[in-house]
Amino acid sequence: MEKREFPATIQAHLVVLRKHQLEVAPTMFDYIEKDRERLRQFLPWVDFTKTLQDEINYLKMTHEKWAQFELFDYGIFDRDTDTYLGNVGVHSIAWNHERCELGYWILGDFEGKGFMSDAVRGLEKTCFEMGFNRVEIRCSSLNQRSASIPKRLGYRLEGVLSQDSIEMGRFRDTLIFGKTKSPVCPSQPA
Repeated sequence: MEKREFPATIQAHLVVLRKHQLEVAPTMFDYIEKDRERLRQFLPWVDFTKTLQDEINYLKMTHEKWAQFELFDYGIFDRDTDTYLGNVGVHSIAWNHERCELGYWILGDFEGKGFMSDAVRGLEKTCFEMGFNRVEIRCSSLNQRSASIPKRLGYRLEGVLSQDSIEMGRFRDTLIFGKTKSPVCPSQPA
């Protein structure tokens, strides 16, 4: 599969995904500050985002990685109000294997309203339209809200990586969910 750029804007049903702009940095940092304790339970980067400049540096890095076809990170905005809600992105891209991974986070105030499921569905659709055959979602086994999204969207739980990461000073397992463009048939015995 040939490397190419993702669209800068993706329209979903409830949300619009937009390539990050530096103007959103203060709002993004405020959200992290407001929801730091909840977010840091499952997202290791939260502890490294201590200042507005850290957030600006992150956004600049996403622009560099975007230009190198290595990461496509978006802000999620409510279609009706244009309120920034959180982030969703494509990373761990294996162009030669037509495979990528999606990652996401949302401010706690917006959880449970369908925004993240809609954002993931919209980004997944774009991935398949661009030619990817496989999309993965990985999350902490302790983060049931995050794990509910791939389950809801028809991903298969394909495996568990036991004690592969340290989260809040303790080992934790990682759940691996996958979805392919065409349905997967169970392996036939040899």
